[in-house]
Amino acid sequence: MLKITILYGAIREGRLSIRAARAIEKALKESGKAEVSFIDIKTYHLPVMESRLFEMKNPPDSLLEISSLLSGADGIVLVSPEYNNGYSGAMKNAVDYFTKEWSHKPIGIVAGSNGKMGGINASNMMQLLVLAINAFPMPYKLLVPELQNALDEEGNPQNEIMAKNIKRFVSEYLWFVEAISNQVKKGSS
Repeated sequence: MLKITILYGAIREGRLSIRAARAIEKALKESGKAEVSFIDIKTYHLPVMESRLFEMKNPPDSLLEISSLLSGADGIVLVSPEYNNGYSGAMKNAVDYFTKEWSHKPIGIVAGSNGKMGGINASNMMQLLVLAINAFPMPYKLLVPELQNALDEEGNPQNEIMAKNIKRFVSEYLWFVEAISNQVKKGSS
């Protein structure tokens, strides 16, 4: 069973992208191949990052908890809305606290918007971020256009195209995580 951690990076009131995060969580669990942890950074109330976790003498328990979930994961999925052609500032702030937790992790990217482009710009920027943190971005991304119509509040797809896209993303992602995590394990033995 693969250990997957979803890092959901929106804290704004009325956030729609939580639907995409829930859709991926549900699909990964239903695959029968993944044990899923869900980090909703809104619940952690992270201040603007002034020093990274490894530099802190007395880090808050919330950062240690997130660090443990990221470190213990075979793979991570980043989920963010698109704000002003980029991913959320809250996501970037959360990512910047951590360093070694990302190393050689396979990372899937999910972005969404209430427009027709589905967060394409945010997803491209997140792929660059993943490369910068020494991790591996999966080439296939899940984009969710018109979030308000594509997924209901529990993350259930509202049309056949969205259902197919989620299924394909999860299938590709699980293959990607298994391939990379097997190589990472071989390298550490």
